[in-house]
Amino acid sequence: MMNYADRRGRLLESLDVDAFLVVNLEGTDPDGPSMRYLTGYAGYGALVLTPRRSLPLASRTNIGQAMHDAPDLEWRVLDWDYPKAIAEAVDDCRAERIGVAARRIGFSTARALGAQMKTTIVVLEDPVAELRQVKDADEVAAIRRATDVTERALTDLLRGGIAGVTESELALQLEFAMRRLGAEGVAFELIVAGGAATALPHHRPERREIHRGEAVLFDIGARVDGYCSDITRTVFVGDVEPELRRVYRVVLAANGAGIEALQPGRSGAEADRAARDVIERAGYGAEYTHGLSHGLGLEIHEFPTSSGPHAVSAYVPGMVVTAEPGVYIPGKGGVRIEDVVSISERGPEVLSRFPKDEPIVVG
Repeated sequence: MMNYADRRGRLLESLDVDAFLVVNLEGTDPDGPSMRYLTGYAGYGALVLTPRRSLPLASRTNIGQAMHDAPDLEWRVLDWDYPKAIAEAVDDCRAERIGVAARRIGFSTARALGAQMKTTIVVLEDPVAELRQVKDADEVAAIRRATDVTERALTDLLRGGIAGVTESELALQLEFAMRRLGAEGVAFELIVAGGAATALPHHRPERREIHRGEAVLFDIGARVDGYCSDITRTVFVGDVEPELRRVYRVVLAANGAGIEALQPGRSGAEADRAARDVIERAGYGAEYTHGLSHGLGLEIHEFPTSSGPHAVSAYVPGMVVTAEPGVYIPGKGGVRIEDVVSISERGPEVLSRFPKDEPIVVG
């Protein structure tokens, strides 16, 4: 069970301010990960935290949901004039300096609050996200469940064959299967790419049929209990040209090298280099166009942010990240293999279990 009070306490202990303000209004913090992490409620509202008290507010529309999701807190209705109501709540707490996350609040909202509040605003980058990057056992378990749902959906889909089905229809079938298996929804807009489109890392599914003799890339993830999964598998529909099979072996080796390098104390750049060296030695360095990894949790991309050649932060136990090297040959196709990895004191633990050691051939 998530210990929200402990999270709020640890956040305040990490900050050199008298209070901290979370604002989740339209356009300020999509999906409300900061509010959800600290309270269990992800809807519109605000939260003022001080060492002495927590003062949560929810919009009139969502006050009932807030009380349902976070019954341990005494929720107030956030009145229609949001900036004024939040400023009054801050003044009630008698804090001289209050922190806000620059990455989680829009400029117009910050300006409106500054005009109303007597308290000095201290702009921080994103302290809640920094706290969130180290997961507890319950969070890792939720990501594991989300990954399991994702993989079960893909297994069911491939079992029925995909030749002759459009990319967009396959994406729809996957989303339906994930929800049927218990997901709240998809973790992001699912990527299903066939043929030459597999060379586009963020291809959007189109009304194009999958043909025999081509590769199909699935970059997919479910959201379960608020937490995201994110896996990628590239499958072959019948026989494909030999170069793509060779690329698959190269990317698989890079995936393994990258996972092995996800060790406590090592930097994101070191892990990226381990995977990149494999691809460069095979002659595809120019076709590897992104970093190895990104953090995963309440958001699909969170701290630690994308680990590329210049990532300096070190991995620590409790982080959950991806390992997703890829090679993309314009006009021909590409391969990406992505796993979800939990970092422990013993090293990396791969949470995703979908087969990858040999190219998966489907009908």
